[in-house]
Amino acid sequence: MNCLPMILGLVLASALLGQQDNNNDTKKGDSLPRVFMRLAENEDGGRLEVLVATYKRGDATVTLCGCVHIADRSFYDAMQKRFEAYDALLYELIADADLRPYPGMPRDGGHWISMVQDGMGSGLKLQEQFECMDYRQDNFVHADMTGEQWQDALSVAGTSELGEVLSIGSQDVDREAEAKQQPVDLVKAFRSGGGISHLRIMLGRVMCSPESNQQPTVIIHGRNERCLKVLQEQLDAGKKKLGVFYGAAHMQHMEQRLLRDLGWKKVREEWVMAWDCRHSSFPKAEKGLKTKRYRARRDLRKLAEAVKQWCVKHEDLVKKRRAPTWLDLREDRDNGKLPGRADGKDSWGRAYVLRILDGGFEVRCLGSDGKPDTEDDLVESRVHKPGGGLSEMTRKKEPHELLRRSFKRRAKMTIKPGK
Repeated sequence: MNCLPMILGLVLASALLGQQDNNNDTKKGDSLPRVFMRLAENEDGGRLEVLVATYKRGDATVTLCGCVHIADRSFYDAMQKRFEAYDALLYELIADADLRPYPGMPRDGGHWISMVQDGMGSGLKLQEQFECMDYRQDNFVHADMTGEQWQDALSVAGTSELGEVLSIGSQDVDREAEAKQQPVDLVKAFRSGGGISHLRIMLGRVMCSPESNQQPTVIIHGRNERCLKVLQEQLDAGKKKLGVFYGAAHMQHMEQRLLRDLGWKKVREEWVMAWDCRHSSFPKAEKGLKTKRYRARRDLRKLAEAVKQWCVKHEDLVKKRRAPTWLDLREDRDNGKLPGRADGKDSWGRAYVLRILDGGFEVRCLGSDGKPDTEDDLVESRVHKPGGGLSEMTRKKEPHELLRRSFKRRAKMTIKPGK
């Protein structure tokens, strides 16, 4: 994990990704300001959600779709699908209007904000917005400042980019005190393998702190006014169903302008999960898992060889379709025990499973979950060669072993001596 971006992310998170009151209840009658981002916590951790709210004026509707610039891929996939229904989707991006990001698009260098977001996304196992969404759609409309307009606006306001970001940071003492009452031991969490969900919750609390600075800013108010101007242009062009995809931090002011100044009425809203913060979604890493699996593989090979030798020794019984059991193998051995570390028990204390198959057999370890035929099972198989006897049974390669062998073969073919 890249620590510097993560540290910067904790400091700047509320400014970069949103700063909302974490109180989920709102009064009737469109009381302002209200939340467009919330952290809904529960016994299993919770979820970070953004609000999607729709407003109506005459026969036109506009939907404010709150955005988080790093999120689970499922969030961006759902938004991309949702946007297909709009006559026009207004999006934020300080860049030339003809710049349309798409997944895998080459990017020159790295803006410091992007570096912070990328570092946070890596540490939290989240995706970056422009790596998931395709802005090359016909109904996508640029509704933000260009780079030149942004710099001019900063110059007129007598501020800087960093100053704008810090100006909207949260400094609410009561909220910080509340967060301290619910401490998260990150070191302990990561050592136990469950640190991602805890880290998401901790950062989510920072992001959902209330805004402390209500003074007009270029980064919020200035860009919102540009978006609202483009919105009116689209309405004048005859568009009836519009969407706005802007950061959740922008939406309190944008809703305020729609309801109080521009004659729109709220008609519906829904909460959409941006971050899955459930502990159950990030199972804890099992301590010593590699060692346990390594020991189980060694046991499986010894057991498989023992089964093969029994079949050779008792070929007459095998021809009568008499399948061996672990008891048979124990009785056939001098010490009365199965080969391996624990007399037929795997690293988790469960018995290995012996299965007789057409043309051979397999010995199976059920792995960590103790359930048969799941992805973490370990299997050692023996199969007959065509026309061969029991003594010629060979080890069957598992798919992952064949794939690894294929990669090695390709490497030898492509890497020539002296090159």
